[in-house]
This record gives sequence, structure tokens and C-alpha cells, in this order.
Amino acid sequence: MDYRSWSLEEQVAQLFMLGYSGEKPNVITRRFLERGLGGLIFFRDNFDSLQPLNAPAIHELLAGLSAAVPAHLPRPLLGIDQEGGQVERLPHTVFPTALTPLAVAMAPQPEALARDMYGIMAAHLRQLGFTLDFFPTLDVNLNPKNPIIGVRSFGNNPETVWRLGKTALQEFEKAGVVTVGKHFPGHGNGTVDSHLDLPTLIFTEEELKPFQQAIDAGLPAMLVAHGYYPALQTTPEERALPSSASPAVIQGLLRERCGFEGVLITDDMCMGAITQHRSPVEAALASLRAGVDILLYKQSTEDEWAVYQATLEAFRSEDLPMSQLYQSLERITRLKARLSVQTPPPFNPMAFTPEACRMTADGIALRGIGLLSGERERLPINPDTALLLVHPDRRKLGNYAFDVPTSDELDAVIRQAGFSQISSIIYPTHCPFSASDLLQSVEFEPQAICMIGFNAWKQADQTELYTKLRNTFPKAPIILVSAGMPDSPDILPNPDLHLSLCSYRPASVRALAQILRHGLPALPAIAGAQACPPVSNLAGQGSSGPGGSQL
Repeated sequence: MDYRSWSLEEQVAQLFMLGYSGEKPNVITRRFLERGLGGLIFFRDNFDSLQPLNAPAIHELLAGLSAAVPAHLPRPLLGIDQEGGQVERLPHTVFPTALTPLAVAMAPQPEALARDMYGIMAAHLRQLGFTLDFFPTLDVNLNPKNPIIGVRSFGNNPETVWRLGKTALQEFEKAGVVTVGKHFPGHGNGTVDSHLDLPTLIFTEEELKPFQQAIDAGLPAMLVAHGYYPALQTTPEERALPSSASPAVIQGLLRERCGFEGVLITDDMCMGAITQHRSPVEAALASLRAGVDILLYKQSTEDEWAVYQATLEAFRSEDLPMSQLYQSLERITRLKARLSVQTPPPFNPMAFTPEACRMTADGIALRGIGLLSGERERLPINPDTALLLVHPDRRKLGNYAFDVPTSDELDAVIRQAGFSQISSIIYPTHCPFSASDLLQSVEFEPQAICMIGFNAWKQADQTELYTKLRNTFPKAPIILVSAGMPDSPDILPNPDLHLSLCSYRPASVRALAQILRHGLPALPAIAGAQACPPVSNLAGQGSSGPGGSQL
């Protein structure tokens, strides 16, 4: 690809990867595409608004957007955040994955599950027309109270993170989908969500290991975090910059020490870590000056167009050197050339029917439930048992609320599995609640209790509810199911059985119902704490970087 023959407008457009709201790209997105936009990133609302929602419509959308770029320029990268579980941009009705990375890591046979799940994920993405996935998450989740990583990581052990991350890389490479490792140089000890503000992070060699191993294995693209790393950014100039604009992080650590030669992409430049501290133009130019290849934005508005115009002017005036532009274009076009020689697989709409997706997803989800404590012989539960279900309000459950209009609630799923005597307590996770008030809705004396905890370390009311259940119904065994991070015995103590779900997608809920009814599969259980220890509520347990807030 002879990028030197392109106009400056076309060259600079390659440095941008944009999203947009709704089903159709807006005027600004179209304007960028006409200039040869480098890439598009897709989010949930791009697909939820498609009516009828089906895989052929998604395939047609991607093909049309790719064709909107002038024919003499390379096709745009078509990217998505499809991690599995908590971060899934494609609705479950047209995509068959449900497990978070942590659920995979805590499963009885994690490597075999990772190979199968990520092979399916990559093949389906490529069939739909996607060419890039912002995955795998290579962060080592050293702080179990991390507000941004958590179940998105393969755990707190660098070797586990790399072992499963490598499997994902291999499967995506087979399918012809570009992988983007994230969030360099490690977001695993954070206490502040970078979507909201700039976190101060502790750089550790342990967190660097999976990134270095991925680079050594040929990782094609990397996403750099928005953070401040005092151990790396030591000069007054560096201390005023996020890591995504830090020469010390990008040049000194990533390019020189780690030897990364692939494409470097910023995390979303619309995040609070950036917007709370710098203007869009100032932030973009600082990142490009530090050596970033692609600026990522979740939107395409007049602000992004102004950044594009300012970037053009910076190269025209040599405020940014043309040699740097050519270095980025060399890396970007090399990556796109790899994609251009690969023949996309034929699109098979039958692989994306709701029935086919459900069957695939259910098979994967059944393999993703781990035994944390207790005797597996406590399952199955007799279907005539008077069963009390205690679970979070999914409508207020962040990334899982999307599934509410197209899937059943837990009590309906449990009834479908064959249980006849069910009473439910639904508790909110977004506000305080009274455990005593909730218990008044119980319709009978339960013979067994299944409580789904969701990051109970964040909410003392969950602990109170659990304690009242134990005291009010002392004869009923409690099956605790951790749908977020594994709940610590310090917070939800002494369950009769503790299962790791680490996801609340519909397939995971259906898998739980099947296990309650039929028992755990005949596979060796694992010590879940090896993948990631339960969250403790002991004071000082969560790590906090200098200047960070202690949760």
C-alpha cells in the first residue's frame, strides 16, 4: 500500500477510529469515511436499534460501511469490544458467548474452555464482518476491588492471565481477526474508573509480564490505558500527562524496552480520564506526539472533526513531524495488508439464528460454573423442594440490563428447569434496601435457598440480607452463587455450597438452573482462589496507588 501517494487528508484519516450512536452513521461519520477513515468501533446501541435484529442485517451494515471508503484506500478496521460476559456489544440473540474471562479462568477445565469459546467467538465475529476485537484483557487483577477490570481479567496470577490470553490470541489469529491487548501497561491495581477520571496506578513488573509475553508472541495491536504511573512518569512534564500521551510509557517502556512494533491505539479519548483534564485537541495532539498510531473515539461529532482538522494543521505546520505520520502509516498499512490477503469465510446466517446461538451459548455456559467451596453432592436439588431465590434486580445491573427485554428472569428460568415451589426476593444493587422488608415477601418456609451475590463487597445491605436469611431460616441450606467477583467468606460467610458464575448473561442463568436441577458436571473441581481470590472487606485489603482513592 503506497500511502505516500495519498493526500494528507487521507493519510491523517487513517489515524482515527470512531464510533457513532444508533443504527446509521451520522453526517460526521460519513464525512470521515469519505476521507478514508482508518477504523470504526461498534457498541451495543448500533445493533439494538436494528429492526429486525438479525445477523444478516449486521453483516450488511458492516459491508456497507467498509465500502464507503474510497476504493484506492485500504478498508477500515471494523472493531468491537467483545470480551464475553460483562462486556459484550452483540446481543445474546445473535451471538453465542456468555462467559467473562474470569469465569473461564475459574471453570473446571479453563484451557479447553478458552480454546473452544474463543474459537467460536473469533469465527463468528469474522463471519459477521468484524476484523478487529479489543481483546484479550491482559491486565492482572491485583486489586479485587478494582472498579474497572474485575471479571474482565483472567485473574490475579500473571501466568494464568498469559496462558488463557495466549489461547485467545491463537484462536483469533486462526479466524483472521486482529487482537488488541489491553490496557497497557496494566490497569489491575486501580481504585478509580478511568471512564470517570484519571486514575493513579502502581506499575509492577508482575502486571507487565502478560503484555511482554504477548508482544514476544507477535501481538499485532495494543491499547494503551489512560492512567498516571508515578514510577514511570517521573519528570514534571510527564506528571502532567496521562499514560496514553506519555513518551516514557509509549516510547521508553512499550517500544524500546518491550520491543513492541505493532499498532498502538489509545483507550477511548471520550473517557473522563481525558475530558476532565484536557481539551479534545490538546489531548489528541499530545497522544500523537508521544507516538500513538490510532486515536480511538466512541463517537463522531463536531468535536472529533475539530480534532481531525487540528491534526491536519499540525502536520502541515510540522508541529507534528511527517516522519512520525509515516511511521504510523507504515504500521497501520502493514496490519491492514495482512487482513487484505485473507479470504473472509462465507457468511452462514444459520449459525446466527436465536436457536443456534442459544444451543452454543448454553453448552459453553454449563462448562463455566466453578465450585468454590462445599460438597458438590449437595446438588442436584429435588424439584419438589420449596426453593427461595434471592437475586439482584437485573434492570439496574449495568452491562447486564440490556438482556432484560429478550430473556426471562431467574424465577421463570428455574421453573422451566422443573422446580415447582419457588418464591423470589429481588434486591437492588444501585441503592440501599431493607433486608427485613424484603423478607416479608417470602411466601413459605424454604427448604433451600439460592442467593446470587453481586459484588457484595460494595454493598453492606447484601451482607445483612444474607445474615437475616441464615438466621430466619436456619434449617435451609444456602447455595451462594457469585455473579460478579467471587464473594469472600468475610462478607457472605459459611454458605453450604459456593459456586462461581462471574457473569449474569442469560446463558449463564440458564446454566445455573440446569446445575441446580441436575447437579454439577462430572469434571474435576478447581480451587477458584487460584484464579482470583474472593474480595475481602477487611480494612486495607484493596490496593491503592499514590493519590488514588481507597474503596
